[in-house]
Amino acid sequence: MFYRKKIRVSIVIGALFLFISCSSRTVSSWVMRDIHSLDANIMNTKQWLKKEQSNYKYLDKIMKKELDYYRKKDFGVYQKLEEEMKIINNSLNKIKSRLSKQVKLATKTKKKPSLGVFDSDQNQENKKSLFGRKNKNTATVNKSEKAIKVIQSLEKNSIVIIENQSNYSISRERMIGIFIKKKYRLVFIRDQVKQWNQHLKDLIYEREKLIPTIDSFNLILSEALFKSANSNYANNIINLSKRIERYNDEMDRFESYVNNLERIAGKQAKGLVYLIKEDQEKKYEKKYKKDLYNYKSILKELPKLIESI
Repeated sequence: MFYRKKIRVSIVIGALFLFISCSSRTVSSWVMRDIHSLDANIMNTKQWLKKEQSNYKYLDKIMKKELDYYRKKDFGVYQKLEEEMKIINNSLNKIKSRLSKQVKLATKTKKKPSLGVFDSDQNQENKKSLFGRKNKNTATVNKSEKAIKVIQSLEKNSIVIIENQSNYSISRERMIGIFIKKKYRLVFIRDQVKQWNQHLKDLIYEREKLIPTIDSFNLILSEALFKSANSNYANNIINLSKRIERYNDEMDRFESYVNNLERIAGKQAKGLVYLIKEDQEKKYEKKYKKDLYNYKSILKELPKLIESI
């Protein structure tokens, strides 16, 4: 009897500890120290929501066919995909609803500055250390009840938005993982192109570091032509100049291609989300990899060419 009571007490204590632990894991809200930072958060969330709602439109079209297939062939996979689609849809709807409330609260705050939701610039300056120490978005000291209510609503709405953005991303990754196990790639073109654009920025930085070297070469070219345009040395310099110019054109074309890749890829895939076997690639992917390799090779070869003069 004593042993059973001991187990029950342990279970209760364990459950209580788990509840306290979970309750302490609070999600941070938006940083909202003034109306401008609130507007920035709203604008960023609007852009995020517009992009992901568009992605969902293409994803939903794909999943109707896939769900129909797996409902007949593999009910376990069907249940998993259906659950993730529900989470994704619900998350987007909750974000849309809370964002609408944030817009209304921001409008109210602008129309009624007398509410004092945000402090004046001078007071904000004096309270910077308070914000940093307590990680607060807005101070509620000496605020009216109406202002505190608005502040709390803004923070609560932003927390719900952040939580559902996280839920959306997690479900999407789980869905990608489900298809990986089935030897398929679920491709979100916007995310793919964003990653490639970031890689391109790093390469452009490396290319820009070669500008002084190319400028020095152009100076050598000018001097060679000035002395004798018909000498073997001048001819070699001219041929090398044409080669460098061709390389620059190739790099320019690649940069332009990547900058326009969302439109190009979307046209090829007939949508901005698609499903493809893991051992297959779209034409735009093959071209990107081939031209990327060429771009990197040129970056390595250019300094060697110029140093060979």
